[in-house]
Amino acid sequence: MLPVYAEVKPNPLQNANLCSRVFFWWLNPLFKIGHKRRLEEDDMYSVLLEDRSKHLGEELQGYWDKEVSRAEKDSRKPSLTKAIIKCYWKSYLVLGIFTLIEEGIKVIQPIFLGKIINYFENHDSTSSVALHEAYAYTTALAVCTLILAIMHHLYFYHVQCAGMRLRVAMCHMIYRKGLRLSNRAMGKTTTGQIVNLLSNDVNKFDQVTIFLHFLWAGPLQAIAVTALLWMEIGISCLAGIAVLIILLPLQSCLGKLFSSFRSKTATFTDTRIRTMNEVITGIRIIKMYGWEKSFADLITHLRRKEISKILSSSYLRGMNLASFFVASKIIVFVTFTTYVFLGNVITASRVFVALSLYGAVRLTVTLFFPTAVEKVSEAVVSIQRIKNFLLLDEVSQRPPQLPSDGKMIVHVQDFTAFWDKASETPTLQGLSFTVRPGELLAVIGPVGAGKDLQLLEDGDLTVIGDRGATLSGGQKARVNLARAVYQDADVYLLDDPLSAVDAQVGRHLFELCICQTLHEKITILVTHQLQYLKAASQILILKDGRMVQKGTYTEFLKSGVDFGSLLKRENEEADQSPAPGSSAVRTRSFSASSVWSQQSSPPSLKDGAPEAPANENPQVALSEESRSEGKVGFKAYKNYLTAGAHCLAVVFLILLNILAQVAYVLQDWWLSYWANEQSALNVTVNGKENVTEKLDLAWYLGIYSGLTVATVLFGVARSLLVFYVLVHSSQTLHNRMFESILRAPVLFFDRNPVGRILNRFSKDVGHMDDLLPLTFLDFFQTFLQVLGVVGVAVAVIPWIAIPLIPLGILFFVLRRYFLETSRDVKRLESTTRSPVFSHLSSSLQGLWTIRAYKAEERFQELFDAHQDLHSEAWFLFLTTSRWFAVRLDAICAIFVVVVAFGSLILAKTVDAGQVGLALSYALTLMGMFQWCVRQSAEVENMMISVERVLEYTDLEKEAPWEYQNRPPPNWPQDGTIVFDNVNFMYSLDGPLVLKHLTALIKSREKVGIVGRTGAGKSSLISALFRLSEPEGRIWIDKILTTEIGLHDLRKKMSIIPQEPVLFTGTMRKNLDPFNEHTDEELWNALTEVQLKEAIEDLPGKLDTELAESGSNFSVGQRQLVCLARAILRKNRILIIDEATANVDPRTDELIQKKIREKFAQCTVLTIAHRLNTIIDSDKIMVLDSGRLKEYDEPYVLLQNEESLFYKMVQQLGKAEAAALTETAKQVYFKRNYPDITHSDHVVMNASNGQPAAFTIFETAL
Repeated sequence: MLPVYAEVKPNPLQNANLCSRVFFWWLNPLFKIGHKRRLEEDDMYSVLLEDRSKHLGEELQGYWDKEVSRAEKDSRKPSLTKAIIKCYWKSYLVLGIFTLIEEGIKVIQPIFLGKIINYFENHDSTSSVALHEAYAYTTALAVCTLILAIMHHLYFYHVQCAGMRLRVAMCHMIYRKGLRLSNRAMGKTTTGQIVNLLSNDVNKFDQVTIFLHFLWAGPLQAIAVTALLWMEIGISCLAGIAVLIILLPLQSCLGKLFSSFRSKTATFTDTRIRTMNEVITGIRIIKMYGWEKSFADLITHLRRKEISKILSSSYLRGMNLASFFVASKIIVFVTFTTYVFLGNVITASRVFVALSLYGAVRLTVTLFFPTAVEKVSEAVVSIQRIKNFLLLDEVSQRPPQLPSDGKMIVHVQDFTAFWDKASETPTLQGLSFTVRPGELLAVIGPVGAGKDLQLLEDGDLTVIGDRGATLSGGQKARVNLARAVYQDADVYLLDDPLSAVDAQVGRHLFELCICQTLHEKITILVTHQLQYLKAASQILILKDGRMVQKGTYTEFLKSGVDFGSLLKRENEEADQSPAPGSSAVRTRSFSASSVWSQQSSPPSLKDGAPEAPANENPQVALSEESRSEGKVGFKAYKNYLTAGAHCLAVVFLILLNILAQVAYVLQDWWLSYWANEQSALNVTVNGKENVTEKLDLAWYLGIYSGLTVATVLFGVARSLLVFYVLVHSSQTLHNRMFESILRAPVLFFDRNPVGRILNRFSKDVGHMDDLLPLTFLDFFQTFLQVLGVVGVAVAVIPWIAIPLIPLGILFFVLRRYFLETSRDVKRLESTTRSPVFSHLSSSLQGLWTIRAYKAEERFQELFDAHQDLHSEAWFLFLTTSRWFAVRLDAICAIFVVVVAFGSLILAKTVDAGQVGLALSYALTLMGMFQWCVRQSAEVENMMISVERVLEYTDLEKEAPWEYQNRPPPNWPQDGTIVFDNVNFMYSLDGPLVLKHLTALIKSREKVGIVGRTGAGKSSLISALFRLSEPEGRIWIDKILTTEIGLHDLRKKMSIIPQEPVLFTGTMRKNLDPFNEHTDEELWNALTEVQLKEAIEDLPGKLDTELAESGSNFSVGQRQLVCLARAILRKNRILIIDEATANVDPRTDELIQKKIREKFAQCTVLTIAHRLNTIIDSDKIMVLDSGRLKEYDEPYVLLQNEESLFYKMVQQLGKAEAAALTETAKQVYFKRNYPDITHSDHVVMNASNGQPAAFTIFETAL
């Protein structure tokens, strides 16, 4: 458990030189490894010292403690924000300079662009001065571009690191606080809430640091741009800025609307997933009842509601994306229309300078600034929540002072304690006792008597809690006991470590561990196991927090105290295991170490009972979840798109997207054409001054307006259509998957855990509903824009295509190379994140244990170690993505440089307008290209969800629900069942669980089926219901069960299942999902099972919505509902899988009685776990490992002392065996020789009126 700091790989960043840091070269070795094989945890670099969780947490904790004490002095509330600012302002402020430079360059770039275009407008091939100037400007532009490419990623890397540091420090503080929470504080918060702080709230810090600087950079940049535009085009610029300002509130309105839709959608989704969960958990019952259609309708109905909300919010998102896409077009359109109307002349330099300037400011104003506001407000809320948590009560930390002379003694005098300061009643009161070394004090009492020892917290103690994780109860107990023995304290408090293990292991632990190993120590044992009391030096009996009696075992025996009645629980193990000899055992002086070495690992010696025979469900070996490696196939994309619309519609959609992009480019191209035509007219007339002729405004403006409108319309239409198609395909795929799940054989559900199937319906469908359409559209849009940029450049300067080819190849190689590593890094990031949470929640659950062990320090270190491991992965996640982005932007920068210098070299052949278009487009490529690549990777990641859903759309199916030839409606009339040489297995490759079973069950016979666990009792019923197809033949009333549809078969047999299952929905739906019965019939059935009052008390009577899975009913009541279902169905065949969950005796008696009354005319098969319920059956079937061993009347079987049934009855103990035999005898004689016995009431008494003790008693058959 100790944090393992193996010799981790030192972080290469520590010794990297400046060049390597700028270009992230130091990551190259990692990529080489990732290229060769999968990355594992050992490949990650260790965290930098300044990023260690301990260091960061203690630093911030220091500032917070100061702030708290200062606030107390000034008598105000402490502010966590102040502490954070004081801790981080210096390092974060430095990053502000980066922001300033970067946003500054974005504003300066267009000015250089204007100067270059100017050179082309007034092109004079004779002037070398102009040419040199042009080269100088071009170089400046290129340098700006390169600086941007590098600066941007350095900045991003550093702000993300700052965010990570803040998050890690916060997590450290939250965990530290969690370990110190007082009991009262624990009452005010829940584990879920604290985990939520650690998973959701702190994540806001990662995002807020990225955008925070834009809060001041945004407005500054907007002012600078407005000023420059004013200088370029005068007052017309205000028109454009106005549009920009109008768009802002519009976007925020859309955002608000969107979040309201989102919350509505969320409630529908929750309901659907909850229902889905019930369907999957209760699938066996649904199949046996033949209720699939009812649930299909329910889910379809829920899904329809959910999809309609999803569509509305998707359309909103579409509008948002479209508005982003066309905003710049509208702004430029409004600006230049105003400009021309004011009587100005358009020139290429003005057009493209304005275009670029708007481009620069638009991102900041419409995207970064609003996001910054949103993230800051989120972070403020989170900080508030964390602060409230950090201010909760703490446990006082006292250093223990103890005499260490070895003369330990525990002396308690009139001790009273409360769980919570605020509670009225003490949990313990007036306790007094003394324990010396070498003594064992046993504490007993009924549940809730107040044995909680966890209150004796100080001193050199060890408490064994009884909570653990995925171990079985027994294993947890042993681990804890071992943990305690290793700690070697002087006083041991053992809190019922023996309850969770079976008798043998319990006795073993008691003798070896408690009596021998700890014989010289002071030991206090809390227990329910009475057989250990003889060994105790003294015994303390508690009840309701008070001490009832205190004394030794022999004293108690003399005074005739009945331990059993004190515990209110018959102790089964008291008979089986003779208690170890009295306290004499403790005098053997083994040294602790020798005992442990002799029995090197006691827990594994006798691990539970001897092995049971082949299990009934051997096929449940869970299959490993398939994880599709590598790329997503083209087929998945095809299936995904065609699920939402017809092939032609998909083609139309793609064309529409392309049209939108063409309109987008044409609008800018028309402006440049217009500017060129205009400059062609500005010729010198007669060698005198320039005379500017006016162009035909109406024609140019008309076409320009037309193109703008087209761009807007196409942009909006394609957004909405893409969302429409993709959301529909999500719906179609969900329905297909659900249908295929409903028709899958039960085997599928045994092989796949509920979580895995549910995951497809929650996470994967969620991705398809929500994120995938958005990402898909975003990717497609940016992809087309990139194509547009490249297309324009090639159209202007055709030979650019030559350097483009190697750049393109370089890009594809890089992307593949990067994805190999980044997939692994992403995987590592998510796998290293979960230990942080699981450590937190297990710490909170075991808080008492941790405190009693004084292990807070160790657990804090462990938490820091988990955090550091996650930081290693997160660090790689940040740096690898930056490594890639720097290289992508470098490719773009090279492209810009090529276009700029290329156009200069070809100055004679190109117009100013074309150069402006090509260059301003090339500049937009910088951020866009890498966004496009990132989105393409995202789409591919999310398509994995589609693949997983597609995988579940064609599962193997069970037989059809209905065939052409349906059985007659009144079939089966008699209910005769014939098994003819039936073999049964759950899967084709599985073992046989029923072997050559041949039996005849006559009409109206009552048959009990008995056998050990795994004998094939439940398999018999599975074969009857065809949960898997049996070999051999099963006839019911002369109809072969395999020749009719599954629903026709299953609906004709009633079953009362072992685990009573209710579904969320109304009581009416639970009894009669297809509305086949009248209200009167329903009420009659409920009256029969004595549930009428219970249901009438509900607010909506039969139409009351039940809580999840009917959890507002007790197990007994749920079992009665199942009985009511059986009564309603009026079938000739009833099958009872007797409840192992102990229903209370009264309900049990009621069920038995009703079955005897209502189903007297039916064939009844009962799988018995308690022999007294079936001892009066007509016949008994004894199964053993899949074969039918015995089949006869109970009394006949009992006559044969060799029979398995006889042995089973004898195992119950003499008294019970005699009673059962007597009952069997009476029933036998009454049936076969009715004239001999006339004592009816005796029989009744024997069959189900036995003393309660027997009814509860459950045999391990």
